[in-house]
Amino acid sequence: MIKNIFVSVLLFVSLGYLGYSFYGHFQKPCDKPLEYSIGEFSTQFGVSREDFKKYLAESEVVWEKTLGKDLFVYNPTADFKINLIYDQRQLETVQKQKTEFGLSAIENTFKKVDSQFNTFKNEYDKRVASHDRAIAVFESKEMAYEKEVIFWNSKGGAPKEKFEELERERVYLNAEAVRLNEEVSTLNRLSNELNILLKERNSKAAEYNKVAENYNEKYNHGLEFNQAEYTGKEINIYQFNTKNNLILAMTHEFGHALGMKHVENPKSIMYYLTDSDTNTPLIPTPEDLIELNRVCQFLHKN
Repeated sequence: MIKNIFVSVLLFVSLGYLGYSFYGHFQKPCDKPLEYSIGEFSTQFGVSREDFKKYLAESEVVWEKTLGKDLFVYNPTADFKINLIYDQRQLETVQKQKTEFGLSAIENTFKKVDSQFNTFKNEYDKRVASHDRAIAVFESKEMAYEKEVIFWNSKGGAPKEKFEELERERVYLNAEAVRLNEEVSTLNRLSNELNILLKERNSKAAEYNKVAENYNEKYNHGLEFNQAEYTGKEINIYQFNTKNNLILAMTHEFGHALGMKHVENPKSIMYYLTDSDTNTPLIPTPEDLIELNRVCQFLHKN
């Protein structure tokens, strides 16, 4: 009897152990929340620890809302660390922001000069058009005056009243000729000033285009997701330029911490390239959801 009891106890213990092993082997990554804490924290990013915790919480929610459960939990004593590390990548981000500021300054200068040029040119064109109309009127009156002079000279002279009228017209035409010639001088001076302004405008345009070209060559493309990394034991964040950019990076790495891999849709959170200037809300794409379902085995309902 004693022997049989001993065997039964051993069998019970063995089955319990096998049952635990079976459960542990098939437990999904999303069954138990990942506890994390903040490890290395560089203040050179200009982000407070409290704000950083808030941004991490916002990153969690992107995946947690889909499943309707906690996937990550902040625990200040947790072994899994999230580190904010200031290195060469962030220095490059700062340099990019300085470049953007320089580009904006040059663009503003160009726009100012371009606006001045266009305003000046519009006024100049109006003045030239007005001068051309005045010339046309002058030439018409001059032709009529000369025609009358020739007529009355052929008659041996004009009556007193007509002579005085023609004399007044002669004085007017001479004064108008002087005024029109002075206007020509003024227009020539304004034309020289306009050409100087045009040269300055073109110079600023060339300067802007050069800086813009260099900027586009260096920055106008997707950045491979090396601004942060999941090592299996921790998440390291090296680079971001805005709050949204940081949240995107953290959401991406939280996805890796769940076991998610990169997907092919450029608009996906788990795409291997990221838009460094994203300002759009983070919403998982169908490709993200398929990958999340692969690791968490849920069925998402729209």
